[in-house]
Amino acid sequence: MPFILCFILSSILWFTREMGKTYEVQLEFPVLYENTPKSVVLITDVPRKITITVEGTGWGVLGHYLFGKKEVKIDVGKTIYSDHSYLSTKDPQVTSVLNDPLKVIDVYPSEIEFMFDKVNSKRVPVKTNISLSFEQQYELDGEIVIKPDSVTVYGAKKSIDTITGIYAEKLEKKRLKESFSESVPLIKIPSVDLSAESVQIIGEIEKFTEQSVSIPIKLVNVPNDIAIDLMTDKVFIKFLVGMSKVQSYYSSDFEAVVDYEKRTSKGLVPVEIVRYPDYVRIVNQNPVNNEFITNLIENND
Repeated sequence: MPFILCFILSSILWFTREMGKTYEVQLEFPVLYENTPKSVVLITDVPRKITITVEGTGWGVLGHYLFGKKEVKIDVGKTIYSDHSYLSTKDPQVTSVLNDPLKVIDVYPSEIEFMFDKVNSKRVPVKTNISLSFEQQYELDGEIVIKPDSVTVYGAKKSIDTITGIYAEKLEKKRLKESFSESVPLIKIPSVDLSAESVQIIGEIEKFTEQSVSIPIKLVNVPNDIAIDLMTDKVFIKFLVGMSKVQSYYSSDFEAVVDYEKRTSKGLVPVEIVRYPDYVRIVNQNPVNNEFITNLIENND
């Protein structure tokens, strides 16, 4: 027991003596830039960390680690004197991060350069990266909705001039059978502020069923001196429609035409479905092309 007590006492005396000595150490601090006026934007690459070499006793260094400030805060608004300013890193805004017993020997970097430009803005569309898969018979009902579909970007003119859109992070959803509404973050661009941090992506999902309709084919752009007999005067259309809209459509909602001006040298002309409800999805039609027989109408004048 006496040996243990002597060991503890000698350790305390050694530690006290060592902590009383003067040391030179390097302390690293992250930098937080605050209160940048909204009318300007910082266009220089300012340091994100500052290294301060200090001199002090072991007690002073220990006190800093235990109770000292953990980051340097620089008030940008107080630093602006013109569109091009400098701040010495020995300024009290920087060195106040240290406890009083510590003496500043050196700071790296020695100064911070601030260059400012007038804030410009413009409206750009939101661009998405969406991957969806569905349960059997389920489909997207209509178009994907993005709210907002555009955002305002703010920054220096040279920073925003080349921006043509802001991308949302990728949205991937699998085996869907229910409608969804998802908040998706926007991908940030350095030195550019956005009017929104995220967008809402909305998709209406519905169970679809296959339906069919047979409608007459109309002739268009036929010269007055030409008579045409189509080989087929009707087109059979297969399409998908949401279960909630099965009773909503009529055959008169569909229109098919054969345009004489689109004929080929072989006497074929495409059968075009030029009108149909926007909530249906055509999957097949028969015929796709039509043949016609032309007869010259004699002029009796």
